[in-house]
Amino acid sequence: MVNGLLTVNSAAHGTFFSTITRSSVTECIVDSLSSGVIFLDVTGILTYMNRAAEIFLQVFKETVLGKRIDMLPLRTPLYKVLSEDCRDLPVEMNICGRVLEIRSSLLRSPENELLGNLVELFDVSKERREKRNREEFVAKMTHDLKSPLMVMQGYVQAIRLGMLGDVEPRLADTLRDMERSGKYLYAMIEDLLDVYRLEMGLVQVRRKECDVRSFLEGCFRDRQLEADENGVTLTLRIPRKLPVAELDVKQLSRVFANVIGNAIKFTPRGGKVTVTAQIRNDNLLVEIRDTGIGISESDLPHIFKKYFRSEKVAGFKGSGLGLALSREIVDAHGGVIEVKSVEGKGSSFTVVLPLHEQD
Repeated sequence: MVNGLLTVNSAAHGTFFSTITRSSVTECIVDSLSSGVIFLDVTGILTYMNRAAEIFLQVFKETVLGKRIDMLPLRTPLYKVLSEDCRDLPVEMNICGRVLEIRSSLLRSPENELLGNLVELFDVSKERREKRNREEFVAKMTHDLKSPLMVMQGYVQAIRLGMLGDVEPRLADTLRDMERSGKYLYAMIEDLLDVYRLEMGLVQVRRKECDVRSFLEGCFRDRQLEADENGVTLTLRIPRKLPVAELDVKQLSRVFANVIGNAIKFTPRGGKVTVTAQIRNDNLLVEIRDTGIGISESDLPHIFKKYFRSEKVAGFKGSGLGLALSREIVDAHGGVIEVKSVEGKGSSFTVVLPLHEQD
């Protein structure tokens, strides 16, 4: 006591003030988070809840703090959230008009002492609503773009086949061009929608057992007519025996149609495209090698990007989506697609696919 005043040790005062300040700041930060935070101690007693958690679950923390989970009313949103096992994987629940993603994790001290269970709540209502809107948009696009095109294609084919009367030779050539252009437009729409679906996670890879040799022979035959029309020699070199593999044949057919089709398109008349396959370390390796115009070194890093088209292929038809789609499909299979090329000498695309789904 000095002059009637209480004295306090300055060092102790500083430590105490610092501790109080740090604690208050930490609580203010957690309380201002947009995500909900709930903490249960090792005995299962609810000891902390921030403001966002109160809003999400429509509860006042003063009425629940200090209670165990089994002391909470069963039908309340708080009980539903805390009774979920979401430690390994997050769980989504519809709570009070919101879609909440719930995650929990064990909280330990720096000395690895178990302190309790931390539960985090994330409002993903907007993201789920946007995803639903995107799905509806894709479905509408699919119908609105493809349906009238298919009707037009049907009429063109009917006229070309003489179902509506005799067709003059000059008109027959025009109808063939119209049919070819329609197929090209249809393929562009499919590529655009498939890239979108894959990026949004709307297309799932569905692996089924398939005969690899028969599958590759089918992909080869599908492009043979195109190669003949372009004056390109298309060769398939694969072992007599290839194992049964678990692959999504429908999706991978798009990959090889794109890659082999590009090889044919960018190879001048008299050139060669060779497709080879082998099994290595339980993976299927398919190489498509051509003697075409090749890819410049500056373009190689961008070749799998959406809508990328080199200035050197300005005279060729294409949307710049085929290779982007191919990479998405191969990635979804857990594989890789690579390219090597020398400008003016040709390109080599290699697709590596696990024969079986990886755990």
